[in-house]
Amino acid sequence: MINQYIEPEDFLMDDTFIQYLKGSNQKCVVFWEAWIEKHPEKHLIVEKAKRLHQILSGNLKPVHQQLAFINEQISTEKKVRKFGFRFYGIAASFFIVLLTGLIYFNFQKTTKPIIYAQAYVSEKGERKKITLADGSLVYLNSDSKLEIDEDFNKRTRNVRLSGEAFFDVKHDQERPFKVSTKWYKIIVLGTAFNVKSYANEKKSEATLVRGVIRLEDNELKGSSVILRRGQKIVYMPPFVTDESSHDIPSHSVDVLPKLEVTNLTMFDHKVVESAWIDNDMVFSNKTFLDIKPLLERWFNIEIIFQDKDIENTVYTASFKNEDLHTILTKLQQVKHFDFEQKGGRIIIY
Repeated sequence: MINQYIEPEDFLMDDTFIQYLKGSNQKCVVFWEAWIEKHPEKHLIVEKAKRLHQILSGNLKPVHQQLAFINEQISTEKKVRKFGFRFYGIAASFFIVLLTGLIYFNFQKTTKPIIYAQAYVSEKGERKKITLADGSLVYLNSDSKLEIDEDFNKRTRNVRLSGEAFFDVKHDQERPFKVSTKWYKIIVLGTAFNVKSYANEKKSEATLVRGVIRLEDNELKGSSVILRRGQKIVYMPPFVTDESSHDIPSHSVDVLPKLEVTNLTMFDHKVVESAWIDNDMVFSNKTFLDIKPLLERWFNIEIIFQDKDIENTVYTASFKNEDLHTILTKLQQVKHFDFEQKGGRIIIY
């Protein structure tokens, strides 16, 4: 199995390899060190995987390397004592000042707030194609907003998304591309992926077409998932129900988000999750209730059901540049229903 790994992301999808890189499991460290030594032909791809993981992890060193560094400093401290208390005091004071400076510098660096100075908005019924300053392409779906960091393509590449967008990111090893949403953020180098994260929907999706991405929960620090090409992740944030029967988000330790990692959905040789960028409306095994928000955003219309039985009808279909009336007429062929339009509303009964 391991011998068949040919891409960096193949290694990054292996949990034992991740534990080896983090130094969090000694058995994994021993196993992978022995395996790498026995397979010199894999050294280059392993190094690429290490470098990619280091960048995606914020350039943090493995735990065992950090501990080794601390132990080395402690050993050095013991040797310094031989030179006398005065020298030790001076050295310790210097070390404290230096350490304080480094902590302050890193604190300033890591806590600098992101200022989103530019925004692109795609209203209901429209879609946009955007070329960012770094050459990356973004397709912005209906009822979506993309905000750009004021330092974008300078020191960082940070954007914030509400809604749905397809990203074709230019590779830049020194400046990872970061997409922040309401519930999570995605970190990439150069890849193509689709993100669907509407604020009024109870689940979000990230779909990877090529490359590798890491998804991190905004609240549960240290909680992350790495995706490989051809996979998607469905993220369902935790909700609790209040006394008025409304669902509200919660990040209680007792109520955790749910994650489902699956493969891309294919229909008629098309990737369902990103078909919209080619003006194709594709849905596979979806109820009418699931399709409802898609139709509402696509045609800037409100749909009202007067029959629960119609809501639960399941459809698999593909439409290209079809108007709403034509789509509804074709859906009628699966299970009959009537509809009428009143201003900006479609009543289905």
